[in-house]
Parts: sequence; C-alpha cells; structure tokens
Amino acid sequence: MAKKLPSMCVHSAKDFKKQGKHISKLASKLDLIAITNRLSLFIDGKPCRRWWFASKKTSVLLSVEYGLIDREAINFLTNDITD
Repeated sequence: MAKKLPSMCVHSAKDFKKQGKHISKLASKLDLIAITNRLSLFIDGKPCRRWWFASKKTSVLLSVEYGLIDREAINFLTNDITD
C-alpha cells in the first residue's frame, strides 16, 4: 500500500517534529485524517505522541481507542505488523 518508512531514532526536538510530519504525510496519502495529542508523552525515556486516524470520507475513527505511539502509527499506516 504505502512504501515502508522505518521509525526514526529520535534524538532531538527536530527529529521528533520530522517524524510527526512523515506520519501526517503517510496518513494524507491514504485519505486519512491524522489526529495527535499535542502532549509529548515520555515512554521509556523517549518522547512519544499518541495518534488516531479517521477516514476523510466518513469521519469514522479507524485506529484503536487509546491511540498509537509513533512507531505503532507508522506500522499501522504501512501495514507492517512485524514490530
């Protein structure tokens, strides 16, 4: 469906923003609305966001209720279930 995009190793705020842009672009290509909390959650000492995805046509939420962290969001958008 979409090209495989590995999750980035986030070491700085710049990398964190860049990864968010990649996720938004992937969602847009798939006609999805990317919704994120504006908070940075720290899981295992690394900043993480929560992402939810909805269909642009129906506005129905397609992802899980609790949200997906960055790596899970990339896997969801690329249909990669190896991680």
